Amino acid sequence: MSYRDATMKIQNYILTLFVFTLYLSFCGCESAESRNIPKNFSQKEFDEIISYAIENYYDPKAINVKRAYIGATEAALKSLPYSLVLYPEEYYQNIDKYIKKERIITGKIIKIHPFDSYIILEPDYKKLKEENKKRDLELKQKKLSFKERLDLSKNLQEELKREQNILEEFWKKTNFSREDFLKTIQFIKNNLEKYKIPPKVDEDKETNEYAKNFGIHYVYFYAANGFLSTFDPHSGLIDITSWEKMKRESEDSSFEGIGAILRGGGNLDVIVETPLPGSPAVNAGLKAGDIIRKVNGESVENLPLNEVVKRIRGPKDTYVEIEIERKSEMRTFTLKIKRGVIQQKSVSSIYLPETPYNELTPYKIGIIKLTSFLFDKQTPTELIKKEYYSLIEKSEGKLEGLIIDLRNNPGGDLDEAIKIAGLFVPENSVIVEIKGKRESFEKRRNPSIPLVLHSKEIPIMVLINANSASASEIFASALMDHNMALVLGERSFGKATVQGLRKIGNVIIKLTTARYYAPKGYTIQVYGVEPDILISEEIDGTFPHKFREEDMWKHLPELEKKQLDPQRQLWIEKLKNISNNEIARSEEYLKNHSNDAIKPDVVLVRALAYFKALKMYPFP
Repeated sequence: MSYRDATMKIQNYILTLFVFTLYLSFCGCESAESRNIPKNFSQKEFDEIISYAIENYYDPKAINVKRAYIGATEAALKSLPYSLVLYPEEYYQNIDKYIKKERIITGKIIKIHPFDSYIILEPDYKKLKEENKKRDLELKQKKLSFKERLDLSKNLQEELKREQNILEEFWKKTNFSREDFLKTIQFIKNNLEKYKIPPKVDEDKETNEYAKNFGIHYVYFYAANGFLSTFDPHSGLIDITSWEKMKRESEDSSFEGIGAILRGGGNLDVIVETPLPGSPAVNAGLKAGDIIRKVNGESVENLPLNEVVKRIRGPKDTYVEIEIERKSEMRTFTLKIKRGVIQQKSVSSIYLPETPYNELTPYKIGIIKLTSFLFDKQTPTELIKKEYYSLIEKSEGKLEGLIIDLRNNPGGDLDEAIKIAGLFVPENSVIVEIKGKRESFEKRRNPSIPLVLHSKEIPIMVLINANSASASEIFASALMDHNMALVLGERSFGKATVQGLRKIGNVIIKLTTARYYAPKGYTIQVYGVEPDILISEEIDGTFPHKFREEDMWKHLPELEKKQLDPQRQLWIEKLKNISNNEIARSEEYLKNHSNDAIKPDVVLVRALAYFKALKMYPFP
């Protein structure tokens, strides 16, 4: 497995939940993966997309067309239900010198022409599965702690990155061209019936829907995606049906299941992060920290998280049996849970005095949670105004503070990000600068009438984490640069690029067209937004390695880092010093509630410790 494959896999696990016009700017970190591929997608559509991409990319000089055709060929071969792998021949002949034995993929070597400088590998998936199972067992027998597993994952990422760099050096030495791409496409056409059948690794496993629907249109579609992926990790294709579905679900969506947030999967235990309040999971007795061992009698060991979630979800009023291990009680037992309808909103609010967290602070604080800047019919700007005025009403016009929660918000529409930030910064102030082709700068100023004219009026906190990306980072950096909010949490994702969306035929191309810069002129590309006050999501206060922009293959490089503002630093230190007693109180709260059925919001609890000081000194 290459570094790129590994990071794309991690990205799909971590980056979840992401107005279509003919052309708009997109500032999100959304995977461009599709299943509703137009049946007429062919070489013609492939070439049209490639021509458009090369002409309109942010930096056409940075495009390596040779490498892009290699990427297209790799993706075409991997799209097959029986996936094939492309290697430089010289690299594969000496592969044991460059990567560890356990990661070498073996199988049948295919050469389309004797003089080709590359080979196609038909992996022995049955052997591969047996070897993976053996390694997973060995790993489990080591009984590593959660932190040790995370460290192991981080080290593996570094190894994969090094191996990918070696592979890239070998690709540079090959004479791969468009002709080789077309030759491989013809090879796929000639052998399509053979490779439409998934590898037999389980005797009783049925052919999946992907394989049943597979045709040459899939090959061309994924080839185009592979071509674009060599530009940067945020350029790609998506079909219109999937795009419309993505917009609907990002605005307001519901699903049928048990209502629990899970983490882990693969080599890690599947752990209940927290069941959602009022959900079937809570009502059945599922608790935060429970380890899921089986679903409907079948083990979930080594399954990716998305597969575990798929097995747990199902139609409302049906039942699912989940075997859990509860270490706090040293027992394993089965819960029978009746599925229900779980509602999700893109914008929601909580009035703190109406929650259990009211014991931590006497202030009338409102919390607005924004999960996406993408929308279908109702704009997040209007929804935020609605929730804000609802909080004003609940506080009887005496709202004393506002927390804007952008954790796990992957971004969305650029214009919407600017409008929302405009609700909280001074009129006519610069929110973001866009730098596109030909070095042109465009300053985007506040188009909205501010809801909060000054942070002294209603002190504002912004919560971010490693999954707060792009449009979320525009918002956080704008409020930070204009001294309108205290930003807390952990370093954000670090994506400072803008993607244009263009409808071409029956698909949408998402292409990087610009970089963006914060109001003070710096870019957070790779660096991310560094919060004013670091707050861990973990009860023990640690900061495990998280997947971010720098872990993505072919990301745009970082530029000059933001300079510290001495005045703001003095203000932050003052807030910290004043908050010592409240910090101790928050930690005591977390300790006392560590075994609650619903996990406390660790970041929120810790953030509230700074509110008394923020109310005294709302800005630098």
